[in-house]
Amino acid sequence: MFMDWESPLILLLILPALAFLLWAERRSAHPMPAGRKRVLLVVRALGVMLALVALAGPAEVVLSTQRAVVLAVDCSQSLGEEGVKSAMEKARGVLADLPGEVDVSVVGFGAEARLLSVEDLKAEDGGKLQELMKLGGAQSQYAEALEFARAMFPAGTSRHVVMIGDGHETRGSLLDSSREASWGEVQVHAVPVAGVRRPDVRLRSLTPNQSRLHEGAALALTVEVESALDGAGLLKLFENGVEVERRSVAVKTGQVLKEVFTRHPNTRNIYKYRAVLEGFAEDTMTANNEALAIVDVRGRLRLLYVEGDPSEGQFLMQAMEKEGIQLELRGVESMPTSPQDLSGYDGVILSDVPAHRLGEGAMVAIRDYVDKLGGGFLMLGGPNSFGVGGYYRTPIEDVLPVRLKSPDEEEKQSSALALVIDRSGSMAGEKLEMAKNAAIATAEVLTRNDSIGVFAFDSEVHVVVPMTRLTSTTAVAGQIAGLTSGGGTNLLPGMIEARNQLQRVKAKIKHMIILSDGQTSGQGYEALASQCRAEGTTISTVSIGEGAHVGLMQAVASLGGGQSYTTLDASNITRIFTQDTLIHTGRMIREDALEPQMVERHAMLAGFEKFEPPPLLGYVKTLRKSTAQVPLVTDTGEPLLAHWRYGLGKATAFTSDAKSRWASLWISRWSGFGQFWSQVLRETARPPQGQGMDLRTENRGNVTRVSVDVLQDAGTRGNEAEVTAEVFHVPADSLGASMDPVKTLSLRQSGPGLYEGDFEPEESGVYLVRAQSGAQMVTAGLVFNPSSEASLGTVNDKLLREAARLTGGSYLDGDLKLELGEAKARRYVELWPYLVMAMLALFLVDVAVRRWEHVTGVAEIIVGWFWGKRKA
Repeated sequence: MFMDWESPLILLLILPALAFLLWAERRSAHPMPAGRKRVLLVVRALGVMLALVALAGPAEVVLSTQRAVVLAVDCSQSLGEEGVKSAMEKARGVLADLPGEVDVSVVGFGAEARLLSVEDLKAEDGGKLQELMKLGGAQSQYAEALEFARAMFPAGTSRHVVMIGDGHETRGSLLDSSREASWGEVQVHAVPVAGVRRPDVRLRSLTPNQSRLHEGAALALTVEVESALDGAGLLKLFENGVEVERRSVAVKTGQVLKEVFTRHPNTRNIYKYRAVLEGFAEDTMTANNEALAIVDVRGRLRLLYVEGDPSEGQFLMQAMEKEGIQLELRGVESMPTSPQDLSGYDGVILSDVPAHRLGEGAMVAIRDYVDKLGGGFLMLGGPNSFGVGGYYRTPIEDVLPVRLKSPDEEEKQSSALALVIDRSGSMAGEKLEMAKNAAIATAEVLTRNDSIGVFAFDSEVHVVVPMTRLTSTTAVAGQIAGLTSGGGTNLLPGMIEARNQLQRVKAKIKHMIILSDGQTSGQGYEALASQCRAEGTTISTVSIGEGAHVGLMQAVASLGGGQSYTTLDASNITRIFTQDTLIHTGRMIREDALEPQMVERHAMLAGFEKFEPPPLLGYVKTLRKSTAQVPLVTDTGEPLLAHWRYGLGKATAFTSDAKSRWASLWISRWSGFGQFWSQVLRETARPPQGQGMDLRTENRGNVTRVSVDVLQDAGTRGNEAEVTAEVFHVPADSLGASMDPVKTLSLRQSGPGLYEGDFEPEESGVYLVRAQSGAQMVTAGLVFNPSSEASLGTVNDKLLREAARLTGGSYLDGDLKLELGEAKARRYVELWPYLVMAMLALFLVDVAVRRWEHVTGVAEIIVGWFWGKRKA
C-alpha cells in the first residue's frame, strides 16, 4: 500500500500556516490560562494540517493481482464464414490457455460491438455463426470495439484486450483508440486471422492532392488498386457523373497499383469524382470496385504583383494568364499599407523593390497579412531585392525563409567603408538618431575582414570612429551612440578626412556614404569626387529633407561612381545605408550563368522529374533559415527557391528574378516557365477558404465532426457567434444528380473562435457541408465510400502490430498462449472523507477548550442531577 496525491504542492502551505497560528497565538490578548492556550494551539494546528492534507487529495493506492481479459472477435463480412470460424477457434484457443482466476469477457464486433457470453464463443453450431456474421455486417470498427471492451473491465484489475481479426478497419482509428487505451493502462494484444483468399480486385482509394483549389489549377487524383489475381481490365474516372477518362490497367496478385489522373476543373463548382474498375472476368466481388472523392473548386487565383520596373512585369503576367492565374500589376507607389487592403488577394509578389521605397507601413502590412490572415508572399530577386534592397532587419526579413546577411566564405576580399554624416544643428532629434541607427546597422552587415570609419561634420570634421578593422560591432556602436548635433554645415572637411583615411587602409573595395539634410558651404566637391573615383573609392550620397542640396549631392554621387538617394522620411535612412553598403561591397549579387539544382522534392516542382531549365544569369546571395524547405539551390549550394510556413500563411523566396535581366533564357527558351511559376504561386497562395472562416470535417467512428474556425478580424477570434451548417448528400451511384439537403446543424462553441457539431452519414456517397455565420460562408466535402468489406484473404499486419506496440501488448502470430505478466492493478481509495470527519471532531474539541467554563458548568449540573437521583 502507498499514497497518491492529486495536488501535493498544497502540502507546502502547512509550514506557513503553522507559523501564522503561532504568531497569532503570541499576539492574542485573550484571558486564558497558558495550559489551555497550548492545547488550543495544538488542536487548531492539527485542524489546519488536516484541512490542507484533504485539499491535496490524498488517496490510498491498493494493489491487486486480479486480472481481466476481454476477447474482441471480428465477425464482419471481410472475413467470410470460414474466416469468422477461424477467429472463433483462435478465441477458444486463447481462452483455453488462460488461468482459471482470470475474469474473461467476450465482445463480437463488426458494424457495431456487442457483448457475447462465453457459451456463445464455445458454441459451434452454424446458426450461431450466421447470427454473429449478421451482427458484424459490412463494416469493421476496431476502434469502437476497443472502446466497448475498455468499459467491460471490473474495477481493480489489470486489463488486457485481445483483438482477433484481419485488421482491415473501415471506420474509426484503432491506433488513436490504442493510444487512449495505453493512458488507461490497457494492453492490446493482437491475433491475426485472414479470411479465405478469393480472386478479387478492389479499388482501395481515390485521393485528390487538394480538397480545395482555384479554377484552372492542376488537380491530381491518385487511384490505388489492390489485387488478389492476375489480370487486365479498365479503370474509369467520372467527373460529376460524366466519364472523362478511361485506362487499360494490368494487376498482379499481392501488388498495389497506383494510377494518377490529372484534371483542370475550370468552373467554380463542387466536383464529385468516382473511379470504377471494370472488365476483370475472374473478379468474384464487384462491391468494392469503386471509390469516391470530392473537391471544392473556387474562383481564379488572384495575386498582387508589385514590380520595381512595371514594364518588366509583362513576362510573368502573360505566362500566368495562360495558366489561369490573375496578377494585378502595380507600382510601389500604389502598394496597399494595411492587412485589410491586402486581404482581397490570395498572395503578394514583391519583385525588385527597395525597402526604402516600400516603406515601414507596407512591410508591416505584408507581415501581418501573412502571419494573421494566412496570406501568401513571394519575393523575387533583383538588384533592389533581399539584402541589397535594404531588407536587413525589417519585417520582411522576419517573413522570408532566408537570412539576408552575405555568405562570403568564397570571397575573401576586404572592404573599407567611410560614413560621412551631417551633425549640424538642423539634424537634431529624429534625423540624427536615425543616422546613428543606420551607421550601427551598416557595421553589422560588414564582416571581420572589413574596415569602417565614421566622420561627422558641421563647420569642421569630427572623427567619431577612426578607420579601423571591424573586430567588435559593439565597440563601434558605443562610439557612434555618443554622436551629438550642433554647428554649421561644411561637407568638404568631412570628405577630405574620409578620403585620407580610406587611402591609408589596405582593402580591395573602398566606398564612402555621405548623409546631409542641408546646404553646404565651400567648393571643389565635384573635383574631389572625381579624384576619389580615380583612386578607386566610390561615393554614394543620401539627401534627407526638403532643404538638402540635392543637385550637388547627385553630382557628387555621379562623379564618384555611386548611387544618389533622396528621402523625406528619416526612418528610411537605415534601409538606404544597408542597401548601399551591400551593393558596393560586392558580396550580395552574383551575375554569372548558373545551372539550378534540385535537391529536395516539393509540390512546387511536381511534374519535373528532371529539373533542367536553361541557365539563370544571376541571383542575390542569402542563407537558408533552419526550418525552411529549399527545393532549388545554385551551383554553389546557396538558396535559389526557399519556402516555409509563417504564422497562418506561407512565404517563398526566389533569389533570381522572373524578367529579362537574369531570367531571359527561361523566358525565351524554356517551355516549363509557365508551369513552374504557376506551381510556385499556387503553393504559396492562401488556400481557398472563407476570409474569416475555415471549415474541417473529420470521421470519428460512426459520426462526422464538423469544425469551424471563425475570425472576427486580423488576429482576433470570433466568439459568441451564431454558426450553422447545412449538410447535403449525393448518392454514390448518381454523382451527377443535384444535392439533397440532409440535416441542419447549430454548431456549439467549444473553444476560442471554434464551433463544432456532429452528424451521422447513413448512405454511401458524397456529403457537402456548408457553414455560415452572418454574411460569411465556407464549404467542405467528405466522402462516405461504398463498403469495401469484401475479403482478399489478407491481414493488415502493420496496423495490428502497431496497436500492440503502442500499448505494450503482444502479437500472437503462432502460439496462442497469452502472457499476462506480473502487472498489478491499482485501485484508489479517497481519504478526504475521513479527514473531514476528523476535522469535525477537532472542531468540537476546539469549542470545548475555548468554552471550558461552560463545559465544566454542564458537567457539574449533570453530576448534581445524578447524585440527586441516587439520594432520592
